[in-house]
This record gives sequence, structure tokens and C-alpha cells, in this order.
Amino acid sequence: MAPSSKKFLIALLVAFAISLQPSAAIRIPPLFPCIPFLPKIPFLPCYQPPPEPPVKDITECWTPLMKMMPCTGFLTDASVTEAPSACCKGFSSVADDGGAICYCHIGNGDVAKLLPAPMNFTRMYSLPRVCHVIIRLEAFAHCNPEKNGVPPITPPSPSALSSPAP
Repeated sequence: MAPSSKKFLIALLVAFAISLQPSAAIRIPPLFPCIPFLPKIPFLPCYQPPPEPPVKDITECWTPLMKMMPCTGFLTDASVTEAPSACCKGFSSVADDGGAICYCHIGNGDVAKLLPAPMNFTRMYSLPRVCHVIIRLEAFAHCNPEKNGVPPITPPSPSALSSPAP
């Protein structure tokens, strides 16, 4: 065998040995979440996303949305230029307490019924940016009113709960 073909053969064997036993030096960190119904790709590792927090069974949105009442001045009074910290705390706690579905009432403007004056929608939609709160898109996935996925703002009256269904 010629010397150049020996070098080629050795290089080929080294490359084959590395591909069989990947070392930590050439390991690619997982960059993307694994997609459940797709097979794993050998050279593009994926990671398992953290499990979703358990969803609480919300029957009304009055309680979660009342936490946003410190935002009233910011949302209704043009002279208030910044959202108070209590507003941002209340806005983020709506999702933290399992009431993310109640953001649908914010998106469609129903929350304006709880305010003493007309709401500035531009400011309402700016709250996630102003308060540095990330609202997951899944929160809006069930906002379709035709599917009855969003609980009402106010709880049903006690008489409606106690009356028998026809």
C-alpha cells in the first residue's frame, strides 16, 4: 500500500471510531423541544419541555380579575402615565393563580364592565410589555365564545345554582 492510502485508511478508521462513540467534545447540546409524534433525529438532539402546571378548575373570573383593580387609574385616566407596581403584580398573578383563561375577558374588552370609566384599550394591550409579563398563547386558545370555554366574569347567582334544571 502507498503511504497516502495508509493515511487515508487511518483517518477513515478514526472518523468511524468517533462516530460510534461520540465524545463530550463533539456533543451537540439540545436546542429544540422534542415533538411527540416525530422520530428523534440522531445529530439534532432535542429536550423534553417541562410539564405544564396543573390547570385549576375556574368557574368564574371575578376573583382573578379583581387582582387587577390597582390598574384602574392607569387604564382609565390619561394623566396616570405609569402602571403602578401593584397593577403589574395583580396582572401577573392572574396567570400565576391558574386564571390565565380569564385573560380572554381582557382581550375582548369585557373587563371594561368592571371599571368606573371608559377603558383605554391601547394601555390595556400594553400591560404585558409595561409589566414585563409573558402571556402564553395557550391562554387564548380557549377564548372562542361559541365553545363555552371561558368562565363568566361574575359567578352565577345563588338562586341559579339552587334551582333545578328543567
